Amino acid sequence: MEETRQRVREIGARRKRLREELTAADSELRDLMPAARAVLTHEQIRSATGLSIQTIRAYSSR
Repeated sequence: MEETRQRVREIGARRKRLREELTAADSELRDLMPAARAVLTHEQIRSATGLSIQTIRAYSSR
């Protein structure tokens, strides 16, 4: 039972770290997107990042 609690805590902490990393990565992409759009196509950005075309367009308009 204690082992299960510990495992749940570890997984929760890992999820929190990953969520924070993803938020930071999204912020970096938003900042970089205008420059990326100047040299890459939507499809190149999509294949490199996994972002949807709609998200790329939204990030580009900022």
